[in-house]
Amino acid sequence: MAKIYLIGDEKYDFEQTKKALTEDVSMFQLRLKSVSDEAFLQEARAYQELCHERGITFIINDRLHIAKIINADGLHIGQEDLSFAFCKEQFPDKIIGLTVGNMKEAKEAFLWGADYIGLGAMYPTQTKKNANLIGLEPLKEIQKIATCDIVAIGGIDTTNFQAVYDAGADMLAVSGAVLGSDNPAEVLKILRGER
Repeated sequence: MAKIYLIGDEKYDFEQTKKALTEDVSMFQLRLKSVSDEAFLQEARAYQELCHERGITFIINDRLHIAKIINADGLHIGQEDLSFAFCKEQFPDKIIGLTVGNMKEAKEAFLWGADYIGLGAMYPTQTKKNANLIGLEPLKEIQKIATCDIVAIGGIDTTNFQAVYDAGADMLAVSGAVLGSDNPAEVLKILRGER
């Protein structure tokens, strides 16, 4: 059965996101790019409690210091953020995921010992306006040498998710397709292949 990696951001408030944090979500990443540390910390604590109640792995995007303060399950970083080695040293025994956009970056992530890679964008996306569109072919190639889970990201919804699974994704990262829906629980069931 398919695994879902849900990403929450500023567009969707706690109450809206809470509806989507069901047993169908394996991992949840809190990605708040434009809020203060204080506001992020407050949100992170609320989401962490909810995720732990529901058995969902809780990941913080970028802000290592906040991940450490609340003892999150893990951290997700991009290519332009803190170095993977530094994060692993500062946050040992935790999940560290890394965004990659091509074979070279994927090979580096595998070499460093990333716990998972976020690969994309698979399709055009409204969530991350400047995302580099790579499509499905690199996913197929990277899957052949992967040493950790590949989380496919970017524009994935109920119309195209099957092609992403078929290309070799271990997990689907989704945001707007679920959180922007009137019935997020139903969308999650479809994405997991239960409908």
